[in-house]
Amino acid sequence: MAEQIGDGRTGTRAEGRTVWPAPPRPPRQMQSTTRSFVVGEGKGYLTVACTPDGSPAEVMIRMAKQGSTLAGMMDAFSATITEGLRHGVPLERFVAQYVQMRFEPAGLTNDPEIRQVSSVMDYVGRRLALDHLPYDARVGLNVLTAEERETKETVDGLGNEVWTDLVGLSMSAPVVTQSRRG
Repeated sequence: MAEQIGDGRTGTRAEGRTVWPAPPRPPRQMQSTTRSFVVGEGKGYLTVACTPDGSPAEVMIRMAKQGSTLAGMMDAFSATITEGLRHGVPLERFVAQYVQMRFEPAGLTNDPEIRQVSSVMDYVGRRLALDHLPYDARVGLNVLTAEERETKETVDGLGNEVWTDLVGLSMSAPVVTQSRRG
């Protein structure tokens, strides 16, 4: 008996368990970028390896205090994102789950585009979104650079003024009432 998974591939049942085909292997060589970051009191490194078309294929997060609970959690988090990407989970789904997640360390960052975050996962989600998602997707997730946020507020402000003027115009129009029949 065959079962379908999210990306259209099918698995087969063998002896009571489903056997899924192996995900496609990433290329042997990929371009990667590594950023050092500070979130509150936590320091770490975010490395993202991309396929030739520029989409992220591997995400690695290393926290400065190896052996700590946070470092272990970030290693597991990295492995989860990487496996998800290999199995076809869109990056936008990960970002939506991890942005606004709250736990320590939190606070100010050393990233000029992301000034304050609520956790390391929040920072990683925002950084991945800024680097790899289009503007329209980021607006829906409320992940914008300071410059984009300022531009959006200006445009939204203009939109509100137009709306106020339309409301004002509608209020100045004469009120039409029905005549009474006697």
